[in-house]
Amino acid sequence: MSTILEFHRRYPDETSCIEALAGFKWPDGFRCRKCGCARDYQLAARPKIYACAACGEQHSVTDGTIFEKTKSDLQKWFFAAFLMARDKRGVSAMFLSHELQVGYKTAWLMAQKLRHGLSSNPDFQLERFIEIDESFIGGRRQKGNRGRALGPNKTMIVLAVENRVANEHQGKGIKGSGFVAGSARATVMPAATKENLGRFIRANVKPNTTIISDGFRGYQGLDEFRHIPVVQGAGENAERNQPIVHVLFSNIKGWINGTHHGVSAKHLPRYLREWEYRFNRRHNRSAMADYLLGGRRRARRSRMVRSLMASGPKGQRSANYPALPAFLRSNKNG
Repeated sequence: MSTILEFHRRYPDETSCIEALAGFKWPDGFRCRKCGCARDYQLAARPKIYACAACGEQHSVTDGTIFEKTKSDLQKWFFAAFLMARDKRGVSAMFLSHELQVGYKTAWLMAQKLRHGLSSNPDFQLERFIEIDESFIGGRRQKGNRGRALGPNKTMIVLAVENRVANEHQGKGIKGSGFVAGSARATVMPAATKENLGRFIRANVKPNTTIISDGFRGYQGLDEFRHIPVVQGAGENAERNQPIVHVLFSNIKGWINGTHHGVSAKHLPRYLREWEYRFNRRHNRSAMADYLLGGRRRARRSRMVRSLMASGPKGQRSANYPALPAFLRSNKNG
């Protein structure tokens, strides 16, 4: 679906949205989870509910999706997904609030839940030749606070990106390097330690991949990779030796500050998830709305939604530290 008119023709009302979710939920036809019966009927008073014709077990088309328990019209959710997918820059909660005629808090929660539904395939890893580095989101550089030191309201992110040889249509590549960006992985990191960086790389990069980093000691010990540390010296050398990863850092910061006017540390991981998903599918943006609406990722409502509603948009600029990514959590803590 490339235009809003096509999208509206496909989902013109609440009934069409319910039917679409039913198709996503039961692609091979209805099947009762209790007795296995394939016959059903739809409740007239509650059209989102399909009941088993044999045992009466009720099934909601929104159960286990990001739309579970919503009080907003499904059509507004569908259009929110379309608007988020359509613009390569993404959209802000304020924009959704205006376009969908809902309150700002409702629009903010919609965007966060849709963002939460985006995830990269963990089985897909970067390969061949990559650049990796860290940067900070938020805060201001203070006197005496240099290098990788975390200052007030600063959150560290680490980014790895594939380098692909530029073809004849791509000219000289990014900043004349002869390379363009392939796929990327980005995450929040509490500290640039050897252990944290190593876990991130091993979770996202195939063995024997060539890795270009700066000379930071945190990148030592990558024995299963072809690691090439480059001592940068002055700041301009960093952009010359690792041009692509620094361009992407600039893109992320420009997107966060331009589209969303700043993001709190608490919610930054979800925004990075959106950026990563959008960037890695930048040549196929039309599929993003269908992915969101398909409910590929179950909404962990009990913890995730309560957390979002408790913090809310008023906490957007708080300095609360983000939850650790899964690969940094110990098995003991889950």
